[in-house]
Amino acid sequence: MLLNEVLKTAGFCRKKDSSLETLGRRPSRALLDLGFGCGDQTIHLMSRAVIRDYDQPSFGFAYRANVPLIEQYVGVTLDKKQYRYAQQRVQELRNYTFRAKTTYHHNTKLFCADAARPEQWDAELKKHLDAAVSQVDEIWVLALDTLYHFSPSRWPMIFYASQALKASFMAFDLCLADNVSLPNLILLRIVTRVMGAPWANFVTVDQYRAKLVEAGYQDITLRDISKDVFDPLAMFLEQQDERLRTIGWGLGPFHAARWMFRWWGRTGIVRGVIVVARSPKL
Repeated sequence: MLLNEVLKTAGFCRKKDSSLETLGRRPSRALLDLGFGCGDQTIHLMSRAVIRDYDQPSFGFAYRANVPLIEQYVGVTLDKKQYRYAQQRVQELRNYTFRAKTTYHHNTKLFCADAARPEQWDAELKKHLDAAVSQVDEIWVLALDTLYHFSPSRWPMIFYASQALKASFMAFDLCLADNVSLPNLILLRIVTRVMGAPWANFVTVDQYRAKLVEAGYQDITLRDISKDVFDPLAMFLEQQDERLRTIGWGLGPFHAARWMFRWWGRTGIVRGVIVVARSPKL
């Protein structure tokens, strides 16, 4: 799971937390999650239960020891439909865990807003975020496969995270390879336009690192996991296409995504990277 790899790279380890808990030194944490989608990662992060058959009235749960401990969760997404659906799922989980008397962290708040433009966030979001971060020792910002869509670019949010929130930062993001041929560069600019991903977001790993340093970050890790992402995604979509064709269906618009992932995997012009940058406060 991509989220777990990001957490692992950032040093979130349940075993480590347990030892610190024993010594009474585990820092409390707040997480600002940028682009939480339909709530899957919200539930993963804020519930100690493994949810099975979620849409069924009587889904089961099991203790999940590898969940990082987060005391305050604030999620922001721009998509209103995803926001409403995630709100519903989180509330259903609250109700279920209350009845089952299992563990769920209730300090979870979701907002519908443009994560790329923190200067436009309303007073309620800012007030809740300020209250959340004031109660903890560590503040983290998470952006899982979303930042390259931020318009006009990802950098206003990253500078806000570092300089206003004093937050450490973790993400899965896309970077541009160092030496891209002109034909591939032209084609990539067309593809990113269709994706709705501003070209300003496509920088090399070295340029990305330099911007993080400019924002005030230290102890920066950029871990290239392209070989574990693009070809496997293309293969998965191919397998899904074969299965769907047996019943007369197909991938439809996802054919373009399959081609794109295969192209990126073959040429290496786009790199999938896990980014971790620590605040000087830590």
